[in-house]
Amino acid sequence: MEFVRILKDYDHLWAVKQPDKEDDELTDIFNRWNNAEYLLNFFMKNFNDLKSYFHIERISEAIAETFEDADALEQLILEFPYTENLDNIFHPLDITDANEASLSRNKARNWNRNRHTSWLRVYAIRIEPNIYIVTGGAIKLIRTMQEREHTNRELDKLNSCKNYLKSHGVFDIDSFVELINE
Repeated sequence: MEFVRILKDYDHLWAVKQPDKEDDELTDIFNRWNNAEYLLNFFMKNFNDLKSYFHIERISEAIAETFEDADALEQLILEFPYTENLDNIFHPLDITDANEASLSRNKARNWNRNRHTSWLRVYAIRIEPNIYIVTGGAIKLIRTMQEREHTNRELDKLNSCKNYLKSHGVFDIDSFVELINE
């Protein structure tokens, strides 16, 4: 597993980079969420979820809202002063993660959306306060990640990264930096 620093000179935001992909996971999800063709195909395939949970009946509306929300979420994660307060953006994935001091699974979204709750999620492992490794992201149109293949795949990526870090003795930023410098 390879990890890349997202912001030069800052050690608090990292992302997984798969060897067979050109981009890291964070760059990849924002590229997808800003790609009209990808979104059209996604919302056509998941139209029933979009309609039943969010009551949106026009795919063009869903695409426009995704563009807007992706821009806002990207600013929250990447722009100062937010980048120094990632703990305010990332929240534990579930109750078991809320009780873990390190290597907890977390999600970020635009928590202050006006229209409806955001369906965009960025998933990350929290190493210690304000230090995260992004493992991926998804458009979540249903209640739990296990309900759909694409969100379940993101859950698998979170768990895989956590297990990898644990198996390599990572428990804080120093042990993480040691791992990536090996």
